Amino acid sequence: MSLIPPGLPEPIPSQNKPNAPRGRDRALSSAPSDGKQQPAAPDSSQPVTPPNPAPAPAEPYEYGAREPARARSGAALALPATLPSAPPLVRNHLFAWLIMLAIAGIALAITVPFTLGVYFGNQDRSAYVERQAQEHFQRALAYESETYTQLAIAELELALQYKPDYAPARAKLQQLKTAHTETIEQEPQDLVIAKQLYESAEQAFAAEDWNNAIDLLEELRRVKSDYRSSQVDLKLVQAYVAAGKQALGMDDVDLARRRFEAALALDPDDAEARTLRERALLYFTGLSFMGNSWLDAVTTLAELYSRDPDFGDVAAKLRDAHVGYGKFASAQGAYCIAAREFDQAISLGAGIEIQVEYRAANDACKLAILNPTATPTPTPEGGSITPGPFATPNSFGTQGRGGVLYAPGMRVRQNALCNGTGDIRGTVEDAQGNPIPNVGVKIYNDFGYLPPFARTDLAGEYQIGLGSDRGIFHLVIVDDFGSNASAVFDVDYPGGNEQGCHIVVNWTRIK
Repeated sequence: MSLIPPGLPEPIPSQNKPNAPRGRDRALSSAPSDGKQQPAAPDSSQPVTPPNPAPAPAEPYEYGAREPARARSGAALALPATLPSAPPLVRNHLFAWLIMLAIAGIALAITVPFTLGVYFGNQDRSAYVERQAQEHFQRALAYESETYTQLAIAELELALQYKPDYAPARAKLQQLKTAHTETIEQEPQDLVIAKQLYESAEQAFAAEDWNNAIDLLEELRRVKSDYRSSQVDLKLVQAYVAAGKQALGMDDVDLARRRFEAALALDPDDAEARTLRERALLYFTGLSFMGNSWLDAVTTLAELYSRDPDFGDVAAKLRDAHVGYGKFASAQGAYCIAAREFDQAISLGAGIEIQVEYRAANDACKLAILNPTATPTPTPEGGSITPGPFATPNSFGTQGRGGVLYAPGMRVRQNALCNGTGDIRGTVEDAQGNPIPNVGVKIYNDFGYLPPFARTDLAGEYQIGLGSDRGIFHLVIVDDFGSNASAVFDVDYPGGNEQGCHIVVNWTRIK
């Protein structure tokens, strides 16, 4: 029975598969035999996989229900023995998921450390900000305790810049600004600073911190010179003198001298500063003679030591001067002077080496006394005439190019005061008592000390200055060629601190 409703045309045959040939057509459609063995027919017992048919063209519209593919084909299709492989679309989806997972892993590997770094960095920054705020707050409290209000306010403002919600700093800032505003309304700024500096200087005075007191008072004079000027100057002089003494205690005589001079610049009549400055100058004068003029070095430093034995390291410097003088005298054969100088050095603490040199010089001095090389002829005033070392002896002891031309007179001691220095002075005249200008008078001693000789002026007078050391000095008149023109006249000089340190020796031309 047909399933097509009546009245409708017959359906168009399917174009997918051609109908099987019939009768003669089947015979004609068979493949011609070419005499070759045809392949065996497939075993009907094995499943046959049909070849993939070519895609069928779209069927035209048919009236009526479409038959199932199985009904149209006329036979049931056999199922394949194995499942087909996964289509390419599924493989593409798996590959895309793998890529997405890899990207997600990389993102996590980057994001997690960065997030942790930001977190811990924020923690460190918070701790740093907290620490800075507390440090500036503590500095503000320290400045407030020293009455430096402006500096305290500045520190509090810095603390609040680090931590705006720092309640203690904000409260203290408000308190200080209120108090500072009231002070400004009452007093000028320079007056406020001057008061603070003066109070700090008084605290330094109480602690005997003299250098700090000097700095504060000098700053006060710069900021407001008219603030308690008399009191500030008085305190500054006291601080300079005290600081100079402190420097002397550390053997820094140069710094002490500068401190004393600064004190005198403020008060030229300050007796203590003037005395100490003079002693410092005496000290440096003595040092300037070291190695050049040992006698002057000993004389100068001995004078300072007699005034103030505790002035810096004057005792050590004087000991060194005695040693240097003794070595120089010993090298010149003046062993008695050398023994005396070594003995003085030992009394000031010289070591075993100088004690050995002292004994050797002392023995040589005794030998020279027991075996004199010349017998002096005493004069009425205690001077003497000895044979001169530069000329042939005669009745007066020497003879120059023109023979003996001058004779010494009697030595006269003056009664003038002796305060550490003395001199030998006199005149040179002819037989009629007329002064002779431009005559040379030379002086030396046993160890060769030979200062520049003097010359007479237009009045025929000369003068040779001597120090505080006593000793035997030799005087002689020299002619224009430097040869002796008189006998050598010995002068026993008592020293610059002894009565009779001013000596007069007059000369008369006898030819």
